[in-house]
Amino acid sequence: QYGVEVPRDPRHARILDTENKNTKWQDAEYAEIQQLMEYEFATDKGLGDLKPEGYKRIRCRMIYAVKHDGLHKARYVAGGHLTADPESSTYSSVVSARSLRIVLLAAELNKLGLMGADVGNAYLEALTNELIYFVAGPEFAAFGLEGHTMILFKALYGLKSSGQEWHKVMSKTLKAEGFKPSLGDPDVWMRKHLELQIWEYICVYLD
Repeated sequence: QYGVEVPRDPRHARILDTENKNTKWQDAEYAEIQQLMEYEFATDKGLGDLKPEGYKRIRCRMIYAVKHDGLHKARYVAGGHLTADPESSTYSSVVSARSLRIVLLAAELNKLGLMGADVGNAYLEALTNELIYFVAGPEFAAFGLEGHTMILFKALYGLKSSGQEWHKVMSKTLKAEGFKPSLGDPDVWMRKHLELQIWEYICVYLD
């Protein structure tokens, strides 16, 4: 990506760091795991594969990318393909392009300000209802957790239900702030600002 070789796994990341005489990939891994730990994404049950009763073991892995500004990025994702297909839909809807254009037009006609925002590590704001665990790999060595049984607590990227669980959290949050989904598109949220006597809109998109 952008002329930079991307690692296949943590071992390859260390080889590339050695060749490049830096620690950019290892730093990216550390930053990702540190954020996961801050979100309390999993419960440590101890060293070894303890096979907790009622939980299915899955594999998790680190994926890597280089941003347009040269930033080295690592993301820890779950192997959701190893879990059973849910009985109900796990689809998370997003605002349509047509709805977004209408909102932008409404803002222009009414001289309203436009703002954009990004929810970092969005899925980690939600809990998972899947009973799964993994054994921590070398990415967790700096935190003293390599080889430990970790029960997933948060909706990690890669799980089949994570998109839907995050959508539930986002919807609940917006409702608490007085927003309601529009009739035309449930991912266009709106509320009337009583003091300014204007309508405020939020378009929700998840990629």
